[in-house]
Amino acid sequence: MAQKILLIEDDTYIRKLYAEVLEQAGYEVEVAEDGISGLDKINREKFDAILLDVVMPRLDGLGVLESLEKNPPPQKNGPIILLSNLAKDPITQGGLDKGAVGYIVKSDINPDELIEKIQKFLTN
Repeated sequence: MAQKILLIEDDTYIRKLYAEVLEQAGYEVEVAEDGISGLDKINREKFDAILLDVVMPRLDGLGVLESLEKNPPPQKNGPIILLSNLAKDPITQGGLDKGAVGYIVKSDINPDELIEKIQKFLTN
């Protein structure tokens, strides 16, 4: 059975690209275009990993992490990995402080590196 990843990303191009890359690598991918719809999916399904954009409309990545901290979902999910264009930024650090296990800098990664990083997060 394929590992299931939730991709919460508001940028349509990145969302489609990452979903396609992950699916081609054998993962089952669910997508959400903002933090509110992402939280809804997290509360209804179990995911092996969650890729969470930091900057989004309606509810940003830090808001999602805060909500999960206050109201944990009924099932335990795998690691949460932040997606950001801000390496070593206070916002990214805030996400790590709130439970994310790491981050991927979107502007610095190619498809092969994305899969490699996801695999590392899933095996740790």
